[in-house]
Amino acid sequence: MTLWDAALIAIAAAVVLAIVAAATRRGWIALPAVVVLLGVLALRVLGVPEPTAAWFAPALTVGLVALATAGGGPLVSFIFQVIVLNEKKHGKKGNPQVLRGGTTIGYLERFAVVGAVLVGQPAAIAIIVAVKGLGRFTELDTAAARERFIVGTLASFIWAATCASAITGAWA
Repeated sequence: MTLWDAALIAIAAAVVLAIVAAATRRGWIALPAVVVLLGVLALRVLGVPEPTAAWFAPALTVGLVALATAGGGPLVSFIFQVIVLNEKKHGKKGNPQVLRGGTTIGYLERFAVVGAVLVGQPAAIAIIVAVKGLGRFTELDTAAARERFIVGTLASFIWAATCASAITGAWA
């Protein structure tokens, strides 16, 4: 078994954990996905050659697209949980307000971000941000909602773009 074979198995396990985390609303269950993604990035940076089997590149791509799409939601939820706990620790009210439809929008936005990067059109991410902002405009009437929107969007996009860069390896 090569390091890349182990990476594929780890990616599949991370996707399963992300799905479980989303279903149980326990974002911390998806934290191993961060380690898996860092491992794949390390393989790219270190220049470990990929297997030459015809099935490998498509399997890696599908796995990382699934990880980008499914793994981002629980990680964003975990970030929100940490923010609320930190606010409560410092005596602030902590506003766990949830914007309606955020889960579905998150899956779609991460899939679109990965797609934009994979087809060589990262500028399309600006369009995704604009559409999302316009769609949410009327719901962003409080400072807490705006903060949640910005933090969630940035965390989600960073996760998706990092997964996409692990697929392309263009920077390695």
